[in-house]
Amino acid sequence: MQKDVLFILKAPFVDPALEGTWFCNSCATLEGVLMVNPHWAERIEVRRMGFPRPRHDIIELIGEANQAMPVLVLAETSKPPEGAKQHGRRWFIDDPKAISRYLAAAHGGAGPHP
Repeated sequence: MQKDVLFILKAPFVDPALEGTWFCNSCATLEGVLMVNPHWAERIEVRRMGFPRPRHDIIELIGEANQAMPVLVLAETSKPPEGAKQHGRRWFIDDPKAISRYLAAAHGGAGPHP
């Protein structure tokens, strides 16, 4: 993997266990962060995925237990920040604020206010 890959839920989605249509708060936050930092689109890969599991694209990279979104899977050449999680040889971040902080530090642009 040459670029960091951000997986976020496509909105809106239907959860078969609940009535109605929904969006993921954390994923919506990251959509906003991407709009504030449009230059990231050239530096990272963004994959918007459907709600149903299994989410094979994520499982392939960081395992079945880590298929919740949002999640940023770091490129093989990226230095994992403190607090990043590891599955095999891959590092990933699954906290939206930590994802935003990492992307701002690694790729420049606006990060979350402390």
